[in-house]
Amino acid sequence: MPKTKQFDETEVLIRARELFCKKGYNGTSMDDLVQATGISRSSIYDTFGDKHGLFLKSLDQYRNEQQCTMEQQTAKSDSPKKKIRAIFEYFINDILADKDGKGCLLINVSLELGSVDNEVATIFHANMDDMEQLLASLIKEGQAKGEIPKKFTPKAMARHFYNSLMGLRVTGTNKPDGELLREIVKLTLSILDE
Repeated sequence: MPKTKQFDETEVLIRARELFCKKGYNGTSMDDLVQATGISRSSIYDTFGDKHGLFLKSLDQYRNEQQCTMEQQTAKSDSPKKKIRAIFEYFINDILADKDGKGCLLINVSLELGSVDNEVATIFHANMDDMEQLLASLIKEGQAKGEIPKKFTPKAMARHFYNSLMGLRVTGTNKPDGELLREIVKLTLSILDE
């Protein structure tokens, strides 16, 4: 008779990703994962394959959560311009809520592993593409409604905003100052009003 899991896989992934975010992939040992997740090595191997499998699954879960959050932020308004502003405001609030200064897992691991781990690079690039597509669709809609000027293409503006969001994460992790971050966002988003 096969064994049934005695743990919540979602909770294990959350605990693992918090540890990976704090210590990095290379700085996290299997002993660390056993302690953080509360499950045995054999359960990790049986369920996730190995440390890398657990890491990829936790990274993918994090990415999916971020996408759901972006969808929630954009559902709060009918105005494309307000939706874009809401995304930036969410990022600021998320940065300021990160009292431990862990930063964004996707950014952290892309810097640590992006050039040596194709699977991590693929997840990061998929996230980048999804965010840029979301922003471009909002910009295109805003331009069609006359809310957003047509000085730049939706694709160019989306790339600019994505780059700004990633930079905001890095700056905010190193200096979580709300006034500073809002000043950066104000200038970044000024192209919506030109």
